[in-house]
Amino acid sequence: MTLQMRPVTMEEWTAFSRLTETAFGGTLTDQEIERYRATFEPDRSLAIFDGERIVATAGAISLELTLPGLVRLPVAGVAYVTVLPTHRRRGLLSQLMRRQLADVRARGEAIAVLTASESAIYERFGYGVATSRLHVEIERHHAQLARAWQLEGELRLVEQAEALPALIALYDEWRLRQPGALSRTPTFWETELLAPVTADSGARFFVLYVGASGRVEGAAYYRPQRQSMDNLSQTTLLVEEVLAITSAARAALWRYLLSLDLVAKVRAINRPTDEPLRWMLADPRRLRVTALNDDLWLRPIDIPMALAARRYAGAGRLILAVEDGFLPENSGSYTLECGQDGAQCRRTDGSDGAADLALGVADLGAVFLGGVRFSTLAAAGRVEERSPGALARADTLFAAEAVPYCGTPF
Repeated sequence: MTLQMRPVTMEEWTAFSRLTETAFGGTLTDQEIERYRATFEPDRSLAIFDGERIVATAGAISLELTLPGLVRLPVAGVAYVTVLPTHRRRGLLSQLMRRQLADVRARGEAIAVLTASESAIYERFGYGVATSRLHVEIERHHAQLARAWQLEGELRLVEQAEALPALIALYDEWRLRQPGALSRTPTFWETELLAPVTADSGARFFVLYVGASGRVEGAAYYRPQRQSMDNLSQTTLLVEEVLAITSAARAALWRYLLSLDLVAKVRAINRPTDEPLRWMLADPRRLRVTALNDDLWLRPIDIPMALAARRYAGAGRLILAVEDGFLPENSGSYTLECGQDGAQCRRTDGSDGAADLALGVADLGAVFLGGVRFSTLAAAGRVEERSPGALARADTLFAAEAVPYCGTPF
């Protein structure tokens, strides 16, 4: 039977969502289907139909990404990417990805981003690892802070209904200061980040830090995963997120989280790779990194627009020879000229001179936010230096004011 690709309607959301969950080996309840419907953008969806049955899916969420220089850019957040096991090895995923990237370009978005279920899939479609994240844990009795902070604010333990508006306002302020951060709508907070937890996974608690001025400067939410052995608590405190816009808020929140009673271990997930907690501890060796994972993957689609959108750490000029095997029309040389007032990028026919560096489009996505240096990728055999000193010059220009970090699952 002939396969057909097209967007789905909102009336087809139930079938679309059930297919995506089936392909990942799970199921959705009717309540979950209705809850997630609120974040679905049908005009950004794609499905491949085998007759009347959906067999492959893709979609996107409209997001805003903070770039180096703390400028913001609309991007496509790729999601819902699945192919049924019965229809794999037929090129359906490649068809979906090529159509989706064309649709993103037509909307005027220069970049697509995603968080990957498998790290071996997306490089062939031009995505590179732009940010990473840590999971860390520490036994509570080894978690004393190195210094006694004098804090003028106060901590407040609140219910989710009170916490949510504070979290939204706090995050919106924080993300404008953080390269790699993505926008979050109130609906996204409620449906994705703060989805109901099961009795087995533990209740969720919310704590706010209110500064001396009465302003919320930090917040955290966490779940005690209760266990005991021989009448002794073996509870792990799962810290889902810590947000702070001041050092005082960060110190107050971590002191609180590391000192809760009846907790044996504190485990914090999805933390930035430059997490300050290690440097706050009296015994930093006790903090163990249990995972270092890729987080946000980035794919330049309109290369001149993407490179001109961010800011750079100085003035300079680079000519980049970019190879894009999935969208070969992007392959070619690009001249990037950076200054204090911004940057310009144009495709060149060779009249600007020979390329300084040669790299694939996925590697351009990896360096775009400053999360990895060109010289690191060159040492890994992924970037070729064609003019002396170009690697050092590129490392300097692409450095960001902070280590890029996303931390938003989608």
